[in-house]
Amino acid sequence: MSNKEELIYGRYDTTKMSVCEVKSLVWRYYEFYWNNRRICSAIGGMPSKVKLENYYDSLQAVA
Repeated sequence: MSNKEELIYGRYDTTKMSVCEVKSLVWRYYEFYWNNRRICSAIGGMPSKVKLENYYDSLQAVA
C-alpha cells in the first residue's frame, strides 16, 4: 500500500462517500502533503513548494 493510500483510503471509508468528497480528500492530500512536505530528490531534496518559493524569491532579487 502506498503512502497516499494509507493517508486517504486507510482512514476513510470511501465506498460510502460521494465522488465529490473523495476528490476533496485527494485534493487536500496533494495540496497539504505533496506540495508542502514531500521531499523530491529531482529538485535538490526539498518540497515542491519550497523550490517554488525560492524561485520567486530569486526573481525578486534580480528585479
